[in-house]
Amino acid sequence: MIEFDNHRFLIDIFEDMAPNQVIMKGAQIGMSTTHILKVLHAAIFKGINQIYTLPTADDVGAFVPGKVNQIINNNLCIRRAIEPKSVAAVEQKQFGKSFIYFKGTFTEREAIMLTSDRNIYDELDKSKMDVIRDYASRLGFSKIREQYYFSTPTIPDFGIDRLWNQSDQKHWRFNCPHCKFRQHMEWEKNVDLERKIYICRKCRREIKPQETKERGEWEAKYPGRETSGYWVSQMIAPWRTAKDLIKEREESEDEEYFYNFVLGMPYLNPEAKIPVGLILKNLTQEKNNERNGVMGVDVGGKDLHVIIGNEKGIFGITRIEDAPGKNKWDRLAELIEVYEVRFCVIDGEWNTNEAYDFAKRFPEKIYLCWYKEDPKRVAIIRFEDEGKFTDRSKDWEEEIKVLVDRTRIIDALLDDLRKGKIKLNFQAGDKRIEELTEHVQTMYARTVTDKLGMSKREWASTTGKDHFLHALVYWKVAMDKKIRWESK
Repeated sequence: MIEFDNHRFLIDIFEDMAPNQVIMKGAQIGMSTTHILKVLHAAIFKGINQIYTLPTADDVGAFVPGKVNQIINNNLCIRRAIEPKSVAAVEQKQFGKSFIYFKGTFTEREAIMLTSDRNIYDELDKSKMDVIRDYASRLGFSKIREQYYFSTPTIPDFGIDRLWNQSDQKHWRFNCPHCKFRQHMEWEKNVDLERKIYICRKCRREIKPQETKERGEWEAKYPGRETSGYWVSQMIAPWRTAKDLIKEREESEDEEYFYNFVLGMPYLNPEAKIPVGLILKNLTQEKNNERNGVMGVDVGGKDLHVIIGNEKGIFGITRIEDAPGKNKWDRLAELIEVYEVRFCVIDGEWNTNEAYDFAKRFPEKIYLCWYKEDPKRVAIIRFEDEGKFTDRSKDWEEEIKVLVDRTRIIDALLDDLRKGKIKLNFQAGDKRIEELTEHVQTMYARTVTDKLGMSKREWASTTGKDHFLHALVYWKVAMDKKIRWESK
């Protein structure tokens, strides 16, 4: 439980009733516990419905029993208010006529079925942005329509940092106990690395952690803005000394971890982004017969993002949507027939049922792809209908699955582009190439910690508009299938 005397900087956040709130924070600050209490209070005393999101369903499965249920079980007032059948429930808590729904963002599809008065998005930057937007739409029937966002940041101008920049930007400000200079803590200005202490940026004398707590208050850089925003760095936590943070920085594998998780600031390593020239260097005027190729299809929202090509290169980049008298799947079928596509790999995680229905129209041509690592870390691409001991008794839906290691396939795709193995039959300045480049450019490499506490590298998108990048991935998977098939 939070000891509010030692977490004084959290009290104002707990009491803030602004309808739109953004909190950019370091790790282990107490923000999740603060918001659990805030959510429970609103359920009991305001009678509103709320959706609380975490990145994945596994996160929900650990978070609710480990934190939410512990708070409920140790607080008699809350225990009396909750419906008994909800005490041990994971995805839903009921208080009278109000509900709290706990949902993930990578595997959940129930957003369309829920209505909400307030949404709380925990660890926004690790969540799937398309699903976050779906949950936001569930506020449409409410007169309250409150949204709270909080997260450790990742890169500049993405996720929590982008929202923070639009807020009133509250900093924990205090007067130096020696010279009275008004300031807030910043790593480069308030840390003496040799003495391993916090200092005043003006008089350079020592400032003890407790003094920032006792003398500080939240002060907005842009008062009057509609969104209430807070930046919560571990530098303002009184239990964290400068010596602690200096040691953590020295032991960190990279600057990204230190800035994101300790300082609560975005950071982007210049080497983590994909260079724009990677696409442009592969443009070619070489003729392509545009036949006997393969297709990759990413399902993004209402549209299908399609890449078509063969061994000589990519010759088709298009976006398909429903048209009068003909839906997008019918239009996709026409492309398959016109270009005599041998294999097509489709994103299986969105509109799964529609994709399966489409696959029935083209037996032995369509595969549905899911991103999933090989537990043995051997194969990047695993077609479920292949293998020495393929079980032909499998369900047809299992037979057309292909499982792909997301990080490794993107790495392999980029390596192919660097080596000039994937030609693009387009001219410079073509709008289709510009859009492909834009989608590729949203990707960056980052290091994350999985549910077992292990660090791993992964590719993420700054905007979520990465559909043609994934369509290109699926094209590469389809080409792999074609090569295997022709080598038999």
